Amino acid sequence: MLPAADLLADAKVGSIAWNGTSASWLGIERDESLCAAIAAKTGIPATTSTLACLGAIRRANAQRVGIVSPYTDDVQKRIGEVWSHASAPVHAERHLGIRDNFSFGEIEPQTIADMIRAVVRDGCDAVVILCTNMNGARVAAELEPELGVLILDSVTATLWRSLQIAGIDADGLGKWGRIFREEAFAKGGQRA
Repeated sequence: MLPAADLLADAKVGSIAWNGTSASWLGIERDESLCAAIAAKTGIPATTSTLACLGAIRRANAQRVGIVSPYTDDVQKRIGEVWSHASAPVHAERHLGIRDNFSFGEIEPQTIADMIRAVVRDGCDAVVILCTNMNGARVAAELEPELGVLILDSVTATLWRSLQIAGIDADGLGKWGRIFREEAFAKGGQRA
């Protein structure tokens, strides 16, 4: 990862992001260490999908988080444990039990929407589509106004946080979710 970050630094970017969610089950400290190492090596602030999602959940002051993923039972269970230790306990979840990474990208939008609706019915005030291979950005943006809860797609959340730490205005991205429109998500340059 560090050699890749070094190559990105040559482009004089304002932020570097690891667009992956594995720290959600391997431990948040992995992503925190990765971001610190990238920043130390390149001088450029960094974030990850997991840290971005957790940061947005905290800014929203969400108390009942729903997780929607394609993952297997063991991975989903571990996500609940890791997120609880990160002060974002999972209130409800739905997962599909899929192991094959390529298959994550083939999940139908209607399946994702059904999973989101299910965790919202379980009382969640925020939902995270936790997999950067799931095609959840459009589904999240469409369901957020309908369901009245924050819905984060892990890729969209990573973009939000990357733009934020780079100091780039997200004007024009409001159609992709509350994180691009609402003041609570607009400020703050520290790594999330």
